[in-house]
Amino acid sequence: MCSPNKTPRHIYDVLQPLLKFSKVCGLSIFHIVGEPPYVQIIVTPGDYAALAVNVTLNCLCVYLNIFNGRMSRLTGSAVMDAGMGFLFPFGAIIMIVLAIDNFLRRHSTCAIIAELFQVDRSLQRKNLKLDHRQQYLMLFRSLMVLVTLVMIGTTFSLLMAIVSRFSLISHAINAYSYLLTGIQFMIVNFHFVSAARLVTYRLEMIKQGLRHSMEAGSWWIDRKHRWGRKVDPIDVIGELGNDYAALLHIVERVNRIYSNQIIFLVTGVGMFSIFVIYSASYSYYLGKTDEVRLTGILLTAWVFYVIMMGLIFSSGMKVDDASRDIVYVLSKAVQREGDLAIRRKLLSLSQQILFRQPTMRSLFYAFNWKTAFNMCGFVVTYLVILIQFADISDS
Repeated sequence: MCSPNKTPRHIYDVLQPLLKFSKVCGLSIFHIVGEPPYVQIIVTPGDYAALAVNVTLNCLCVYLNIFNGRMSRLTGSAVMDAGMGFLFPFGAIIMIVLAIDNFLRRHSTCAIIAELFQVDRSLQRKNLKLDHRQQYLMLFRSLMVLVTLVMIGTTFSLLMAIVSRFSLISHAINAYSYLLTGIQFMIVNFHFVSAARLVTYRLEMIKQGLRHSMEAGSWWIDRKHRWGRKVDPIDVIGELGNDYAALLHIVERVNRIYSNQIIFLVTGVGMFSIFVIYSASYSYYLGKTDEVRLTGILLTAWVFYVIMMGLIFSSGMKVDDASRDIVYVLSKAVQREGDLAIRRKLLSLSQQILFRQPTMRSLFYAFNWKTAFNMCGFVVTYLVILIQFADISDS
């Protein structure tokens, strides 16, 4: 991982923390070599070994949780107890599938980075200065915060062994499962969040370019060649429209890879929320001290996963908000512009953006606050049904 004090030169340097850390965790097992735009992907024998180690560790998590005496999770329901015991194995199996999927889609990942690099080159030709260091620090600090949250949850799980009647081995298995699935969950989530934030930053640069041209009263830029005195005029509206179309294509690629992977994580968090809230309610009213302590471990994991979901949906909304801001700037430019031909071009661009907005979405839903509220409603509805069945069983 390169130093935060080093100034990144391009998007490949910006993504070095994510790619290297993801490779260590066994989810992005490949190397990008060369100097952009002349880069290629290589897979070494060590990468295949890292993938095998990742699969082995996840299989070990499944074995330890199923065949090696799981800690008792008393929720007051036999079905809920069984479900709680199989959550970590379910997460480990999903992570094996996602690791293999990322390995097979490595060329698509490299294509996304290459298209972002081309968009950056195009924006720089229009005198827009991209702060790669700002993007680097944003991703680096977010990654460190997420790693810290995972480590806090793992440490808390181990410390609970001091005040719990469950054996140290049981707590060690629980901490190992939480650390393994939590780190991988964080990396898959961070892939999506990083892609959304990188797209959002470039949409904001497009908005900034339109605003500068509107304030300057000129929609043309003179570009000087590196050698010679020849000057070519650049149509700002047309060029920024092409950059927007390129970002739209990047979002479609991201949706085909990372957005569809997030479906598994969102589903898992929904199931985990139902189990944890039901278990916490039972432990609070009817459980003993040990059960309350064990529920505390589950609640720390649940809070971490909820924070991850918040990052996913907030990142998706930022992409939508950035595209709407571009339309707002274009509408102001149309009102100020007196040239009829320029007004038609601005109206055409604003209509294209309105009809084709870059939305972060999966096969089934978009990542916005409406979907998040629907998830909360689903969890609450299912909890009400479970409580009603529990009352019938007690009576």
